[in-house]
Amino acid sequence: MLVLTRKIDESIVIGDSIVLTVLAIDGEQVKLGINAPREVPILRQEVFQAVQDQVKIQQMLAEESRPDQFEQLRKLLASESENDSEEQENKEDQPK
Repeated sequence: MLVLTRKIDESIVIGDSIVLTVLAIDGEQVKLGINAPREVPILRQEVFQAVQDQVKIQQMLAEESRPDQFEQLRKLLASESENDSEEQENKEDQPK
């Protein structure tokens, strides 16, 4: 992982067409501006993970059903539920 330090209004460039700019810093929150071509998807990590999990579920359901697949699906859904609960607890623990 590359770690960089930037100040407000400073940027980093990724490839030839993506520019990340630090817009503001407020306590532990950093506002980033992202300038990228429309065809480049930009998702928060938790949204990206949810999309990937949905793809896995769709693939499992599209395959010929077997009892072990239903067990794998049950475990996947249970782990998603646990992750959602942990995220909610973390949000509640953060000062406002």
